[in-house]
Amino acid sequence: MDPVADMFSAIKNAIMRRRDYVDVPSSKLKEAILNVLQKEGYILKWERLDSEEHRKGTQYKLRIYLKYADPKKSKSVIRDLVKVSKPGRRIYVPKHLVPHVRKGLGIAILSTDAGVITDHEARKLGKGGEVIAYVW
Repeated sequence: MDPVADMFSAIKNAIMRRRDYVDVPSSKLKEAILNVLQKEGYILKWERLDSEEHRKGTQYKLRIYLKYADPKKSKSVIRDLVKVSKPGRRIYVPKHLVPHVRKGLGIAILSTDAGVITDHEARKLGKGGEVIAYVW
């Protein structure tokens, strides 16, 4: 029911299996979240697979290249992904209550009127919004 939660589950499962990449169905919100994760250094990169073999109707696939802290892939850069706002219960915060994740060691991903941004950027811009996820 929740495509973003499905993407997070696919990422966590790929990390447990020590995969180099994972493919997930596309959406604009997922692309914005992946841009934030790439900018913050939690994933290597992501790309849109537009070829006919990866396309299902009008929807294409996103390939997410995972990042590991060591060459043996025993430790991932992403320790955990927690979906906060769910379809049945959306979590919104005002600008003065933007959460700190792991005392600043992790990030909160927020959807604001300025786009999908981290908690650090939201505090800098003075924006509140929907808390999508915590990453550390």
